[in-house]
This record gives sequence, C-alpha cells and structure tokens, in this order.
Amino acid sequence: MDSINNHRNKLLRLFPAPVESVTLKGLYLNQQLHKLGTSSQPFVYSNFITSLEGRISLEHPQKKTFVVPKAIANPRDWRLFQELAAQADVLLTSGRYIRQLAQNIAQDILPISEQPAYADLIQWRQSQGLAPQPAIVIVSDSLNIPIPETLLNANRPLYVATGSEANWLRAQELKAKGIQVIMAGTGLLVEGQKLIAALGQEGFTTIYSVAGPGVLKTLLAAQRLDRLYLTHALRILGGEPFDILVEGEQLDPPADFKLHSLYYDAVEEEKPGQIFGVYESVVSKMPGDKG
Repeated sequence: MDSINNHRNKLLRLFPAPVESVTLKGLYLNQQLHKLGTSSQPFVYSNFITSLEGRISLEHPQKKTFVVPKAIANPRDWRLFQELAAQADVLLTSGRYIRQLAQNIAQDILPISEQPAYADLIQWRQSQGLAPQPAIVIVSDSLNIPIPETLLNANRPLYVATGSEANWLRAQELKAKGIQVIMAGTGLLVEGQKLIAALGQEGFTTIYSVAGPGVLKTLLAAQRLDRLYLTHALRILGGEPFDILVEGEQLDPPADFKLHSLYYDAVEEEKPGQIFGVYESVVSKMPGDKG
C-alpha cells in the first residue's frame, strides 16, 4: 500500500475540466454513492478492470474457472474497488465467485477487506451509520453453491437470488443454513428488474455488483445499472479464450452511457499506467418512471 500513501498518490483528472492533480485515496469514496438511492429506486453500480484490448479475465492455470489476470491487478485499483464497496448496502456476487472463494483462488474474500490498510473504510461506514460490512447477495440459477464457513460466520446478512423454477431442495438446504432465498425471476434465471425491486423491498438503497459478465448483462438488459466504473490497464495481454464485459446475445436496446469522470494514473515510470473511467447510464430510471 506504500504506492497509495506516498507522493505517487496523485492522479491527473482529465474530465471534467479543468485538468488538475487529485488524490487517489478517497477518489471514489468522496462521490457519496450511499446518498444517491432510495428503497424504491436503489442506486446500482458495478466495477471492472480490463486490459487495453478489453480482456477482464484469464483461465486459471489449474482450475477450470476464470480469474482477474495478475498482470493487470494492482493495489491502486484494489483500493478504489474497496472504496466502492464501502458505500454499498449490499454486494451482488455470483455462484462462480463463491466457488472460487471455497477453492481459495478468489482475488480476496468479499469486501470490505479487514486488512489494516482498509480500516479507514470500516470506520467511515460507522461514521455514516452503515453496518460494518455490506450484506451479500449471490445470484445463481443452479443453487449449486458451496458456501464457505468464512461467509456463514461473517456476521453479515447473506442472501441467494434465483428464479422461481430453481431446485426446491437446494433452496431449502440454503435456508437451513440461515441464508435468505429471494425468488427474482419467472424461470430459472434471475431477472434484473425483479432482483433490484426485491432488494429495495429488503431496505437496500445502494447496490454494488462485484460479479462478472453474466450479472452485468442481467442488469444492463433490464436497464438497472446506473453507473459503471472501469479501470483500463494500459497493457495488452493476448491469449485464449477471450473474456469480455458482456457476452452472448446482443443487447436490444443497447446500453448507453455518458462520461462522468476520467483520471490518468501514471503509477511508476517503469510500469504501465492505467485510466480510471466512470460512466453514467443514460437510462437510470425504471421504465415508466416519470420522476
């Protein structure tokens, strides 16, 4: 974390004008995301880091799963990831990530990290009247989720969101472990509108998706993503297969965004830089909402 606390803590803000030097620590925390949503209209945001050619993950060398490439993961981006989590009532994650967590190959346990470097974020939550940790919602159609004991014993609300046709016995097994099951779809799959509405009914106002492309597409297709945080690592990786932000069928209509803010992080002279981009959804209200 030395690169965050020393003189290299500075970034260059490129947009909005004027161009000026700003501080990395607190960059996203100062956006006060926890004040932007309500239970009837939760504020929903997500975050990814991508290589210059658009790659968000690579296949793990031993496990049949995809993980964030070590070549682009870095402490400065991770600090901002944690700042986004610090402002959330609830984190959306996927069954795939939970399985990675159970295999000890996940990038980290779900934020907010309890490492000393992030103690200020937990203190900040307490100062804002928030719970020490956000609740967790695991989005899964199969319900084949090996919930690690670390999550069951983490003293934070734990939910699983699935479709109404999900395996009933597995749903009961999850409930027996103290996990709340939310039915948020008419088939096997979770539907974005129903998911966000259900979480709003639970009292959540600020929802941070830390899941992968599948959950992102669910939110985009339902026009329920308000803001996208995207770190562009200025490094080309190559390789097969190619995992990108959104896969599968074309979005109809497309998901449109406008630039909210843009920052250049030079990092160090001998290392590639990165750009922190913040993108606001052009459609941020639920269909039919005239407010």
